[in-house]
Amino acid sequence: MFSNYCRIAWRNLRRHSFYTILNVFGLSLGIACCLILFQFITYHLDFDGYHQKRDYLYRVVSDLHLDDGSVQYEKGASLALAAAIRAEIPQVKNQAFLFCNYRDQSLTVTVPGQGGARQLFAEHGNVAFADPHWFELFDYEWKAGDAGTLEEPNTAVLTSKQAEKYFGQADPVGKTIRLDDKVDVKITGVLKDYPASTDTKVDVFVSRATMKVFYADMYPAIETEWGWINSSNSLYLLLPENISAAAVNRAIAAAKQRHMGEMAKYYDFHLQPLKEMHFDARYGGTISRSLLMTLGIVGFVILIIACVNFINLATAQNAVRAKEISTRKVLGSSVMGIFWQFMTETAFITLSAALLSVLWVALALPLLNPWLGTGLEFHPLQDIPLAAALLLLIILITLIAGMYPALVLGRFQPVALLKNTSGGAKHPWLRKGLIVFQNLVAQSLIICTLIITLQLNFLKNTDIGFVKDGVVMVPVPKQGKRDLSYLKNQLLQVPGVKDASFCYRPPASASFRAGSVKFDNRDWEDYTALCTLGDAHYLNTFGLHLLAGRNLVESDSVREFLVSEDMVRKLGFSDPAQVIGHQMVAGTLDDHPGAIVGVVKDFNLHSLHSHVEPVLMATRSRDYAFVGIKIGGAGAMKSIGKIRQLWESVYPDNIFEYDFLDDQIAEFYKKEDLLNKLTTSAAVLAIVISCVGLLGLISLLTVQRTKEIGIRKVIGASVMNIILLFSNDFLKLIGLALLLATAVAWIVMNNWLEAFAYRIAIPWWIFLLAGAGNVVLALATIAYHALKVAMMNPVKSLKAE
Repeated sequence: MFSNYCRIAWRNLRRHSFYTILNVFGLSLGIACCLILFQFITYHLDFDGYHQKRDYLYRVVSDLHLDDGSVQYEKGASLALAAAIRAEIPQVKNQAFLFCNYRDQSLTVTVPGQGGARQLFAEHGNVAFADPHWFELFDYEWKAGDAGTLEEPNTAVLTSKQAEKYFGQADPVGKTIRLDDKVDVKITGVLKDYPASTDTKVDVFVSRATMKVFYADMYPAIETEWGWINSSNSLYLLLPENISAAAVNRAIAAAKQRHMGEMAKYYDFHLQPLKEMHFDARYGGTISRSLLMTLGIVGFVILIIACVNFINLATAQNAVRAKEISTRKVLGSSVMGIFWQFMTETAFITLSAALLSVLWVALALPLLNPWLGTGLEFHPLQDIPLAAALLLLIILITLIAGMYPALVLGRFQPVALLKNTSGGAKHPWLRKGLIVFQNLVAQSLIICTLIITLQLNFLKNTDIGFVKDGVVMVPVPKQGKRDLSYLKNQLLQVPGVKDASFCYRPPASASFRAGSVKFDNRDWEDYTALCTLGDAHYLNTFGLHLLAGRNLVESDSVREFLVSEDMVRKLGFSDPAQVIGHQMVAGTLDDHPGAIVGVVKDFNLHSLHSHVEPVLMATRSRDYAFVGIKIGGAGAMKSIGKIRQLWESVYPDNIFEYDFLDDQIAEFYKKEDLLNKLTTSAAVLAIVISCVGLLGLISLLTVQRTKEIGIRKVIGASVMNIILLFSNDFLKLIGLALLLATAVAWIVMNNWLEAFAYRIAIPWWIFLLAGAGNVVLALATIAYHALKVAMMNPVKSLKAE
């Protein structure tokens, strides 16, 4: 019986090959979309899932509570807190501290070669200082050596890929590398490469005892001050099975109160589960669970759209297949027999679509990986979860797409079918409802895509209070700060260089300092001021506007301050000139006092997700980490080439690297950029699938109404009348979908935009543009078949069966 179903199904699918191809193509796009989203979602959900102790591992994070009610979130914790937990909280089973180099500033690794030759490598965020306990908490496989070797100072272990990068195929154990031309470390072990799905991407583990040499200027403060917190510090705890995170949080709060006294009220240290690290944006998370859930829903909806095409085409084929079904029933076929016949045909189409979708995914992933910043691989025969998902999709689609048409067609009475050659569905509202649903989803995605694009362009192009175009940021070697004056003089002589400023960070950065301030004889203010450090060229290089007073005088230490307009308002003054000459103490600069000598116009020190905050500026050369170089004219790359030559002559032991400031600022909106790419892709897919379904549906309807068209032409209908006849009903449905999509998209996007301190107002023309675009696409899809039938000789139309 089954073989008979298969033979008949194959025969029917070949007979209606045009509609078969449309169904296979539409379903294949839906399945491919689901497979890619499945891999994208599981890729992120699996982050750090390979660690055996992951259910009992936590990171200590910090919340800074300000008197104005705001909270600043930091993923780091201090070494002083780590020492207190080890000494005073015995409930903690084990702990490990990791100190990484900054991702936005390179660390130069020098690898000696034969005959005095050497190689230089710039590392960003993948060199860390760790103790042996790190390898007791997290799972690494050792190829050579063991964790005990990191007890000694000036030792390090490498991952396999890093060892190959430095030494090729030679054995690295026993060899020496030099870090930032400051300290030599001996390689004592090699680790197997860790999976890509981890947030701790460290390839060079240096013993923590080496920190005292490498960061000598930070000691002993880094070990004793509880407020020494930044994103490079990571403290991880391993808890026993019978101890909850809440219990340890209470113990940490008690220890904090004992050690910090009055300052304890501003700090909240608490545990974050390892399995939540990847998803909490407050503490550096990459992607939110809500976005992954939304993507899953979008993928399922796109799959439903593809299934809707099948249902619409199957029910619209009633007239074509009415005689076939009635004949089979007269000859004794049962309702279940016809049901299984249609389910077999659906299964054939679904399997064909699944095979085609595998091709789509294999072709798309190499293009999507760099676009989405992932490393997804597609091996459906080896990846068991992926194979199971594909099998589940085939079963689900077969049931969703095939069940309704099979039941409807199988229950028609043979006499009614033989009498009613139109075979029209008794419930055309269902087909119309499905068309509205398709267009509702497609138009909602189009509107969302347009709004996200406008907001993203606004974030990247709005005035943020300083000039970001044409400024190149170059990291300054720590040991090269004695050459700053010479380097600046040489830079200013390079053709195309307008100005140059040594600074801690540019005016907008992911890294910044913050602390309270003390104005004149008042107590410490109840808010936090952000701090940026730069020389006397800082204002001109970055285009900051001085509103009152004068610029800073070049100095190696903190002696005077510039403050922002918002700081003036927070201090209680309306006129910027009123604060000039007053004294201020900056808590974030080791309580250094100084006079306020100038006021600058407000600017955004970080992204536009947050409002402008009070800012103070000072000079302190020992903290300068970058030089900002303002380049003008058409020969920017030629100027950079000259800067490179100068840099390599001054710092031969360091690699020259640079970033354009506008590119660094664009990194602030990486999550929004990813969301824009995903919604754009989903919108394009939804539109294509909807148009494929519309093409098949209009083709069937033209066949069913051929005689009607012939009669209309005989009694005087024009070609335009015929086209409008076909378009009218569809345009009404598309119009209804636009009204619904407008409401849905406005609610969703308005909620999304509320996450930004600075946002666009949703323009009314977005909805008209989306609707007009969809109408044009629909008309273009309808036009071909409508024109073909409208221009047919009415004699042939009247003879058509």
